[in-house]
Amino acid sequence: MPRHETTSIPPGRARRGAARTPAAADTTVLLASRRGIVQAGISSLLKQLPQYHHVGTASDADGLVHALGQHQPDVLVLDQDLANAVAGRSRVLHHPRVLLLSNRQHVGTEPACGSDCACGLVPDSAPLRHIRAALKIIGSCNSARLGDGYCTSCPLRGSLRPPPLPLSAREHEVFLRIGLGESNQQIAAHFGRSVKTIETHRENIKRKLGLENGAALVEAAMAWRRGDPIAPPATRPVASRPPARP
Repeated sequence: MPRHETTSIPPGRARRGAARTPAAADTTVLLASRRGIVQAGISSLLKQLPQYHHVGTASDADGLVHALGQHQPDVLVLDQDLANAVAGRSRVLHHPRVLLLSNRQHVGTEPACGSDCACGLVPDSAPLRHIRAALKIIGSCNSARLGDGYCTSCPLRGSLRPPPLPLSAREHEVFLRIGLGESNQQIAAHFGRSVKTIETHRENIKRKLGLENGAALVEAAMAWRRGDPIAPPATRPVASRPPARP
C-alpha cells in the first residue's frame, strides 16, 4: 500500500487550481521523504510559517504519485532519494514547484530531478534558516512554469549546479568518463584521442584534485557523479624525530 499521510485543509483554504479569496492565499506544501528525521524537521518548520499549509507527507513513490494527484500542491519538498525512485512515472500529471532536499553535496551529474524539474536544492544538513529562506523564495514565485523569465534571476537555480572543479574543460569531461568506469582505451576512443593523451589528463586530474593514485581517482570520479564531495587526501602522520643527543 502507498504510504501517504494527509493533513486536512481547514475551511477557507483553497486547493491549487481552485478559486482563491485573499484570505485563502496560503501556499500548499507536500513533503516527500522516506527519512523520519527529515519528515519531523520539515513538518516542524512548516508550522512556523503561517503562510504555508502542510497538506500531507508521502514516504514512498506510490504514495507520492497519489498525493500529487489528490492535493495538487503549490510546492513539493522532495527528498532526492525519493525523486530517484519516482523518476519516469507517467502517472505524475501534476508538477508543482520543487525544492530538493539531499544528504549529498550536489545533485550529481545525471540527476533524476535536476534543473529540468526542480527550482533548487538545499542540503538537509543546512541550517533551518536556509531551508526557510528557500521555501519563502519558492512560495512567492510568480513563474507560470519552470524555466521562464523569472527563473533566470532566481537565487535558487545555482544550487542545482555542481560546484566548480579546478580542471580544464577536457579534463572535466575525462573525469566524468572515469566516473562511468571506462578504461583509458574507451575514453580515448570516445574523444578520438590517443591513450597517451588520456593518461596525461588522468595525471593532471590527480595532481589538481590531490589524489594519490588511480584507485583514488576512480573513487572520486564515481562519488562526484553521485553528488558526493571529493574526499581530501588523508594526511600522513609526521614521524617524530628522536631527541638529539647532548
